[in-house]
Order: sequence, then structure tokens, then C-alpha cells
Amino acid sequence: MTEIHIFRHGETEWNIEGRMQGFKDSPLTELGKAQAVAARKKIEHVNFDAVFCSTSSRASDTAKILVNDVDIPIYETDELREINMGSWEGMKHSDAKEQFATDYYDFWNRPGCYRMNGAESFHDLKVRSTACIKRISQEYVGKRVLVVSHAALIKTLLTSLQSRPLDELWEGPFATNLSHSIVIGGVGSELVVKQFCDEICNEKESLND
Repeated sequence: MTEIHIFRHGETEWNIEGRMQGFKDSPLTELGKAQAVAARKKIEHVNFDAVFCSTSSRASDTAKILVNDVDIPIYETDELREINMGSWEGMKHSDAKEQFATDYYDFWNRPGCYRMNGAESFHDLKVRSTACIKRISQEYVGKRVLVVSHAALIKTLLTSLQSRPLDELWEGPFATNLSHSIVIGGVGSELVVKQFCDEICNEKESLND
């Protein structure tokens, strides 16, 4: 079996500013770096064979802190990037809610129905994220893998693996900064969620993906 440990990245500057990130990026704050260090201390007993992360710097920088320069290969992939939010990226939540009221409502309350021109749907995110995790589970049978990604992707992935409808993906537990999930799988086996977004970091956290 493959044991995949999935973390959300640390707090970023846009998290603090209440801006939507998606494919766009902003750097980790000092708190975000401290969150990653705190999480690292709680998993230092776990030996990983490989690390996969989003190509966004907020995820790759978090991954580097978590492994602490240990000689483990880190693979960056676009498959683990956050949901593409199109024209919302860089906007404050308050502005997106005002200018795109219906789409914004669907994003947070009816994600299964959310469709916005120029943006990625949660259905497409589900396909992208599950394909990536299934591939990792099949390529690293009998090993432990660390994955660092983003809130919407993690919630969509875990909700889907539990065979729950997409409209339930924003229900708790939340994917707070450095929340820790574990998925078990392997060749010819179903992926099973063993741990769902546990908060292992006591630092202040932000929910603005």
C-alpha cells in the first residue's frame, strides 16, 4: 500500500489581504514559514520516499521547509495547483462577491453547479486531482509520499474519494494552513481517506485558500 500525506501550504501575503489566489501566487508570510516548521516537528518521525507539490511557490516553499533539506526528491507538478479562478485571481473576496454575486455564491454554496467563464470547474478539479493522486499511489507502492497543495484541491480530492457530492466539499473539517490529511492506496485498490484535514499546527491560520 502507498501512504500519501497531504498538506496545505502555509499562510501567504494574499491570505492576509483576503485575496483569491488560484493559479496566481503570493509568497509565504513569516507566520506561514513558522507554520511549516511547526508541522515539520510533528512529522519528523515519518520517513518519506518522495515529495510532490504544486508548481506555485507557496506550495513548493512549504514543501522545502517540511523536508528540511533532507535528500528527498521534490517533484513539482501543475496537476497539484489550486483551482484556476480566472478573472477572480488577485481580487479581494469582497470585490468578487459584489461583482460576481451568482458565481461567487455557487463557488461557496453550490460548488457542484459552479461554472464561470474562463475559470476551472470543481468537476474538472476533481478529475485533475484524483488522477494525480492515483498515479502517485500506483508508482510508489509500499512507500510514503508527501504532497503539498491547496485548499480547494485538497477538499475536492478528499470529498470525492469519500464518494460525497461536490456540493458538500466546503463542509468541515476545513483545509486550514498546514492541515494534514492521509490517503492510503495502491495498485488495484481504492484510495481510502485515513485522515481528513487534521490541524496539527497551533499557529494562527487563514482560510482564504
